Amino acid sequence: MTGVSTTNVCDEHATAYREALVLNEISKDPDTAYRAAVNGWNLAGDRLAEWPSTRLSLPRRAVRIALDESAFPASFTDDVETVLNKLAKPDPFDDAAPSTPRRPATIKQYRHQIKRFASHLANSGVAVETINSLQVVLDPGNAKQGLRQMLKRNDGVTNRDISQTAALLRNLARLMGLPEDQRDALASLAKKVAQPAQNGMTDRSRARLRVLQDPRHKNRLLTLPEHLFSKYRSTAQRAKMNALAREDALAIAILLVCPIRVGSLAGINLGKHIQRPGDGRVFLVLEEEDTKTGRSIEFLLPADVVFLLDKHLATRCPYLCPAGTQFLFPKRDGSASIGPSELSSRISKRIRKETGLEVNAHLFRHFAVMNWLDANPGGYEVARRLLGHSDLSHTINLYSGLEVTSATKAFSDLVADLRGGYSG
Repeated sequence: MTGVSTTNVCDEHATAYREALVLNEISKDPDTAYRAAVNGWNLAGDRLAEWPSTRLSLPRRAVRIALDESAFPASFTDDVETVLNKLAKPDPFDDAAPSTPRRPATIKQYRHQIKRFASHLANSGVAVETINSLQVVLDPGNAKQGLRQMLKRNDGVTNRDISQTAALLRNLARLMGLPEDQRDALASLAKKVAQPAQNGMTDRSRARLRVLQDPRHKNRLLTLPEHLFSKYRSTAQRAKMNALAREDALAIAILLVCPIRVGSLAGINLGKHIQRPGDGRVFLVLEEEDTKTGRSIEFLLPADVVFLLDKHLATRCPYLCPAGTQFLFPKRDGSASIGPSELSSRISKRIRKETGLEVNAHLFRHFAVMNWLDANPGGYEVARRLLGHSDLSHTINLYSGLEVTSATKAFSDLVADLRGGYSG
């Protein structure tokens, strides 16, 4: 016993506890015991009014790859921003510039990919202080070394991230007007680590959709939001946990009728995206800057979803966010929306916990098209509009296989009927 009162407990005491576990060999797995104790302390703070409000922090388990921006020379960061600005606001007289401006979300992704690749290059042995311009990163020798480092971390096998990064380096070299031999060398590197284009859905998505073709499983997913709202009612006991469950339920309810990408879902702003014209109707409206393809789309929310939405908004404060928070899926201080990956993870875990089904946020888009094509064979144009795709060919390429299942079933039913007709 150290004699420290609960009101004075801080991270230093938690660290001292872990050190004691290690030195005294109290636990075979001191790190797990330490993390359990810290999580238990924080959970008590969430659920017990009399518990101290101090939250203890835990070190990240993930190995940090990306270096802080401050680790690189300022000239490198400035160089990156100059090039990205050319993509965001292309010069119409520059033949190397894109014909249309890149969206803010795309620019953000490019910035992340460039700085992450520079971090891989530094981790491969290149002195970080020498990475003082984008041209250093685009040097074919350095580019090859950085890509090798990325491959090394992925057991020598390329993946989507590596393929996209190499393609971005190739494209940036063209945009910057680098010598032809450099552009050719970077194009060759990009070709070596390129992934073949995805033709249709992944095998995993198809397998998960196949499960949802069973009417019993389909119904469990379709009725899950109402089930969760009924199960996790707004009560004084376990108020925050119940509110979180209802927040997950609302996310699922929206995805079932509005098959949008999880980034758009996570960023819903009540003042901007939820529009009520005053006649009882409620719309979810996404503008060009809110979607991946830069195409606006709007959905009329069904009455049952509006009911869940209003019920959740009326009961979520102060358990999930301060009153007046404009984000539908907010960080707990109400300052911003939660990240798409966090919301996606919560949705998957909630569905698995309640139904045993393996459904991620993106699968709702496939699920929507599956149901639409089952009811409307050949209805690809509506499916394209529903998903916000730019090109019909992309929609057909992605989902044509779904109709094979419907077609083969219809043919099987036809044969069965014919056999019945000849049975005498």
